[in-house]
Amino acid sequence: MNQNYRRKTEKVYVKVTSDFDATGYMQPRQITWGDGRTYPIEQVRDFRPASTIADLMKEGKVQHWGVCELSAESIRKAHAVCPLTAVQSEYHLMHRLVEENGVLDTCRELGIGFVPYSPINRGFLGGDLNEYTQFDPNNDNRNTLPRFTPEAMRANYRIVNALQRFGRERGMTSAQLALGWLLQKAPWIVPIPGTTKLSHLEENLRTLDFSLTPEEWQELENMVSAIPVMGDRYNAEQQKQVGG
Repeated sequence: MNQNYRRKTEKVYVKVTSDFDATGYMQPRQITWGDGRTYPIEQVRDFRPASTIADLMKEGKVQHWGVCELSAESIRKAHAVCPLTAVQSEYHLMHRLVEENGVLDTCRELGIGFVPYSPINRGFLGGDLNEYTQFDPNNDNRNTLPRFTPEAMRANYRIVNALQRFGRERGMTSAQLALGWLLQKAPWIVPIPGTTKLSHLEENLRTLDFSLTPEEWQELENMVSAIPVMGDRYNAEQQKQVGG
């Protein structure tokens, strides 16, 4: 066999038509293949995505794949068909549902990486947002979230204050504590903070410069857990979109 042989790969381009759902995120509505075939997304879902990904992997067109906001049961089903690389769900000091619903335990058991999105709770735990913050109604879905009403942010700012006091003694910001808390949970947990400011990116990166003891992280966790969180993550209509 020619040692220089390389598998010939072919790029496949598809067009996905999307619009905003009730949570403010883009959701696919139909998909069009390069040859012009168009299907509504409901029909595409019937193609059993895990099986489709497995076929694409065999063809060398896909190397890894992941899912977002799935239940522990659905993660197991998908992984049994085609091994998952990553699962993404919301996870931070103010929202720890994945610790209770089996998602984290399932990822640990199956060797799947876990990617917490909104690790700073959409910026709130960074301390830059408060009850007087005005969100752009045309470009920021936080103005639709119950946890980001002025009343909820006023009440929940007690958590930010607690983080700031804890961090001040250690030279850390509240955002760095929020990220560090996730990073120390397990090496297979990798948060993905989003930012539009270079200063926030640099602040996030400096989280790696700090090292707290397990006892300190537990103290922080206990302190935040003792403060009730006001407001649901989503309203009833938005909750239907994520299911958990």
